[in-house]
Amino acid sequence: MRDKILNILALFSQSLERNKDLFYDAEEIWDLLSERGFSDEDIESAISHIQKTSLEVPGPFWSDAVPVYRIYSHEEHSRLSKAAKGYLWKLKMRGIIDHAIEDEIIQKAMNLESPAGLREIKTVAALTVFGYEHKIQGGTSSSSTLVETRIN
Repeated sequence: MRDKILNILALFSQSLERNKDLFYDAEEIWDLLSERGFSDEDIESAISHIQKTSLEVPGPFWSDAVPVYRIYSHEEHSRLSKAAKGYLWKLKMRGIIDHAIEDEIIQKAMNLESPAGLREIKTVAALTVFGYEHKIQGGTSSSSTLVETRIN
């Protein structure tokens, strides 16, 4: 399973290199992974791995000087569950996301067909943060090294 996760993460990184967004281009990326022989369970395991490694460690945005409170619009209140909003707050408190990344996650969640619960917001957050990590690390080789380290 470890090799499958690494291969899927490598394909995610390659997609990011081609300026794909792991959320907005998810269907195209998922189809590519399926064509390469990965099952839905394999892909979901890779996303779960991203959630565990990217969203559960203190992040680079942590600061006791930066307020973490967000005032949600009426539409955001109706489309994001209480658990989803709480989870975003937790990510900001830990410094894993900043205001700009939070805005991007919320915007993506607002584009989902149905209101976002905890599971959906975790997936959106994981894919968004993975994309930012990829940009920060400067490409596929650095990303795969980071991922390799976190898997071990």
